[in-house]
Amino acid sequence: MRLESIRIANFRNHILLEFEPGPSITVVHGRNGTGKTSILEAVHYCSLTRGFSGSTDRDCLAFGSDHFSIRGSFLSDRSHKTEVRIAYSTDNEKRIFVNEQEMDSFSRHIGAIPCVTFTPCELSIVSGPPSERRRFIDSAICQHDRKYLADMMQYRRVLQQRNALLSTGIDTPSNMAAFDIWTDQLSVLAATIFVSRIGFLRKFKALFRQIYSWFPGNIEPEMVYQSSYGKLDHESGYDELTDIFRSRYQNLKAQEIQRRQTLAGPHRDDLLLLAGGHETRKFASQGEQRSYLIAMKMALRSYLYEETGEHPIILFDDLFSELDPVVEERIIDSLMSFGQVLITSTVRINGSGIVHYPIQREQENHE
Repeated sequence: MRLESIRIANFRNHILLEFEPGPSITVVHGRNGTGKTSILEAVHYCSLTRGFSGSTDRDCLAFGSDHFSIRGSFLSDRSHKTEVRIAYSTDNEKRIFVNEQEMDSFSRHIGAIPCVTFTPCELSIVSGPPSERRRFIDSAICQHDRKYLADMMQYRRVLQQRNALLSTGIDTPSNMAAFDIWTDQLSVLAATIFVSRIGFLRKFKALFRQIYSWFPGNIEPEMVYQSSYGKLDHESGYDELTDIFRSRYQNLKAQEIQRRQTLAGPHRDDLLLLAGGHETRKFASQGEQRSYLIAMKMALRSYLYEETGEHPIILFDDLFSELDPVVEERIIDSLMSFGQVLITSTVRINGSGIVHYPIQREQENHE
């Protein structure tokens, strides 16, 4: 997949900007506050229908504006063209058009333009709460597996219904019957989600270890899936897992009634990230956590390419800050074969085949 051009209006720092990157590595460089990251975020909108983690649509409005628009043109590795148009206003909320057809459900577009991002705020994947690591896994799988996306959406709906019953009480026969139905559905969906996540990690970890070996220290990394149901056999099938989960919910029933919430399930699982046998969240330095995340993102690119046969667009914001020069050179050499890569930097990055896109402050552009 390749971005041919993008046009953004009233988006973040930019009143109006048109951008055409090169086919391989394009480095957008300039001083802080010039809107480098905003260009990458606009591409992210076209791919995943939202801004970077933690950003709302309203956050992306240019100062003093009540609407923004993004129009991107993409070309797949199989030469299929996709035109994406996003329009947001404080009055009409967000609308997304793909090849001039409005999307009634944004989830239908996920995976059509595969994309891998790295931003400094995503360090929370390594250093933050379990929800960040679950989001990483789910986003990765959803970009190539529509059934998983549908299962996740249904799981959240069932979980919401089950929690609503727990909050109001299940002391009547009708509520108890409804609770048992939601529990059964939750067990079935949880089993499918668990199997998909374990399948993803089995492939992803091998790719990750290969890339992480580039970084100094010769430290062995590991990833361990921690289920809130307790220790599970990762080779178990759907039916066996469904029965196990039903049994676990039966054992937790009294506690859940007392605490008025669902205490186990994929929504409470975690991914333990280790380096040299130590948890990176607790013991790694900020630089080591950054290197760990970069390796995860590069492995994700390889994973998506293997699963889809399509090169995802790579969006790396402030990639080379705090990196060892030797590692930086290895990453650049590798990225040359990764398809289209957009990198932001405060300095010009040299290398054969790199396209440079200098950017200035909006007010300087109009002088």
